[in-house]
Amino acid sequence: VPTGGLDNLATFVSLLNASGLQLAVLHDYKGSPEQKLTGLVKDKLLSGKALFNASQFRDLAKLGASGQPSDIEDLLPVGTYIGYFNAAFAKQLAGAPVMEADLPPGDRVIVRIEQSLKAKGITLRPSGGFNHFLPSSRFSSAPPQSLDADTAARFRALFAAVNAVFGAAQ
Repeated sequence: VPTGGLDNLATFVSLLNASGLQLAVLHDYKGSPEQKLTGLVKDKLLSGKALFNASQFRDLAKLGASGQPSDIEDLLPVGTYIGYFNAAFAKQLAGAPVMEADLPPGDRVIVRIEQSLKAKGITLRPSGGFNHFLPSSRFSSAPPQSLDADTAARFRALFAAVNAVFGAAQ
């Protein structure tokens, strides 16, 4: 369930726990533990074993270990994500789609796109940046026909880790 950010997570955890559901959380990672998440674990609203961050599944050589700051979008190939971004914002981009080759260097695709938009003077929302839900909504309504082997391996590892928390068959 997309929560719209960590600010809303406690509400979702409370609501879903009240329904007796088993919960796991996958979140973006800024490079250090998020106080809101550690608070949910401390308050026993969420198991620390069921708390995952995107960096744990980004580097195939270090699966399960927290690493570089990462967003969930970084689990996809940059070109794939940019395709969904361009489709979601086609009208606002007015025939000038974001191209991977034009992105500044960096590790996080969201940050790179935001920097590119700023450099081009493109504003997609008054506060800057863009609505991350729109590309993900496009992705979920029209997923790619196939994924490259590395991306598939990342998601296999992610689902295996979640299933292991709850004792589900692999």
